[in-house]
Amino acid sequence: MQTLRRELGALGWLLRMAVAAAVVGALYKEMQQPPEKRTWHGQLLNVVPYDFRMPTPARIMRGWWDTGSNRLFNPQPFGVGWVLNLPVAFRAVQRMRGAAR
Repeated sequence: MQTLRRELGALGWLLRMAVAAAVVGALYKEMQQPPEKRTWHGQLLNVVPYDFRMPTPARIMRGWWDTGSNRLFNPQPFGVGWVLNLPVAFRAVQRMRGAAR
């Protein structure tokens, strides 16, 4: 049990460090731009989305509750990374439950 707790602790530390590195990288990318060209949103290494603009209700809903999309993960409405598109996740769980019967 202690070994599992130690391994999960190490994994948690690695995930926290990866998120911190992504935040620092995204801020560094924006600060390299002249002030008039800074958008505070984009992609880090053309993979990881980031958005440091003030979140709006529309962006929050589009991130967490985009019923018109089939993507399981959407860009984070504020910060770095992705969020789970809940309607798609619910449909996937329903399909799995239906297939299990």
